[in-house]
Amino acid sequence: MKIKKILAVYATAFALLSCSDSDNNLNPAPDQGGLAAITINVKGNVGTRALTGDEAGSAKENDIKSLEFFVFNGDGSYQKYYKPTALTPNSQYTFLVNAGNLTVFTAVNQNLGEPSSAPASLANFKESSLYKELSLGGSNSRTDVSDATGFSMAAEGTVNVVEGETNTLNLSVRRLLSKIESPKVDPASQITAPKADLLKILGLDESGTVPSDLAWTFNGYMVINGINQSLAFEYENLDNWKRFATASNFKTTFSTDGRTVETVYSVQNDDASETTNGFLPAAYAKPVYVYECIPSTIQGGDGSAATVFNKDEVVALIIQGTFSGTGVSAVTRYWRVNLLKDDIWKIYRNSIYRITMNDIKTVGWSTPKEAENEGPVVDPTESTITINIEVANWDVRTENVDL
Repeated sequence: MKIKKILAVYATAFALLSCSDSDNNLNPAPDQGGLAAITINVKGNVGTRALTGDEAGSAKENDIKSLEFFVFNGDGSYQKYYKPTALTPNSQYTFLVNAGNLTVFTAVNQNLGEPSSAPASLANFKESSLYKELSLGGSNSRTDVSDATGFSMAAEGTVNVVEGETNTLNLSVRRLLSKIESPKVDPASQITAPKADLLKILGLDESGTVPSDLAWTFNGYMVINGINQSLAFEYENLDNWKRFATASNFKTTFSTDGRTVETVYSVQNDDASETTNGFLPAAYAKPVYVYECIPSTIQGGDGSAATVFNKDEVVALIIQGTFSGTGVSAVTRYWRVNLLKDDIWKIYRNSIYRITMNDIKTVGWSTPKEAENEGPVVDPTESTITINIEVANWDVRTENVDL
């Protein structure tokens, strides 16, 4: 009898043990013993962005002065914030994370700080006014920059952190700013504007003849940065930021007759001598930097908003040029060039914009204000994470335009 009772107890214990093992196999506990190292290098997706090349930036454009990491779990929940106490020569950083499919946002030269309260979700974090510029697809409205801070940069990457393995994710951070270089004129450019229009604006008899030596001279340009609260900057000799003067509503303003530019992004606060009525000279050698901007989508007349954007929010150039020739005293006209109309008017971060002016196919406008207004509204176990940082080359975007 005793033997039977012992066997019964043993059988019951074995059954319970088997049940426990089976349950654990359904939800196996993670191995607590291993650590994983991750290296991070993701350049932003440029698959849909028309590029014509890339080039390395200068030392100041590439400087990393501070780093911050924001880690999210696979379910979108917030995991942690980490800021290295010191920068390393090899730009590699290691810290503890919980294993799993992670999304890591990296902020460079921004000093955003740890969220005061844990973000409700990854989606909420991307929409936060303070952190939305970290999202590769986002538009941002940073309001200042300094030589001490450097170029604001960001990167986003995902990685499956497996405990006990060495995991790698590389991050190539991208500047939030884009660089607009002074526009150039194609040496082979020709004046092909309609004869009647030319005779009218040149003050000649409409039945007359356009001078055979009629020429067009590029005099200067201004940068219109319409997106609300996006500012334009000049980085003179890569030593000191110069913020361009802005209107209180961040829009370009003109005199009543539209001939005098009162506030515009291409007028410096501290050096008005470099500008004439808001226009930078044609030989202006320093680039203008603007933050990435994506204009608001507005409703089209047919109810569709797929390809309709607010032109008052886009980045554009106002070109100033002069017609001259026999019997023609210098006649100054103005043209608007949108950046980039063929790319639905978005200005992408980390891009160099280069404009080449080809043929003069229209006579432009009589005042800068008319030119600015011109144009249609276009249709649970700890793992280590090791992060390697590099600065991406500038993406080069070129545009040939007829005026």
